Amino acid sequence: MTLQDATDRATAAIEAGNLDALARALKARRRALDSGERPTIEIFEAGERAIRALKALAQRAAFDSARLGQIKRYVDFRR
Repeated sequence: MTLQDATDRATAAIEAGNLDALARALKARRRALDSGERPTIEIFEAGERAIRALKALAQRAAFDSARLGQIKRYVDFRR
């Protein structure tokens, strides 16, 4: 798999929230880099966008987790 393919798959996995697919894509990306493939500026920028999207996903997950904790505490309190 090329670096471009792996980067595209990583971005798609982040957008889908599929962490298993993201892990596979990141491993493929690492293999492409380790094989000596050089990133173009476009691939580098796509990687940077993927990192920003992953950070946003992590923030949403943290918010959702906190919100679920609040709901659980409310439900437990009402019992």
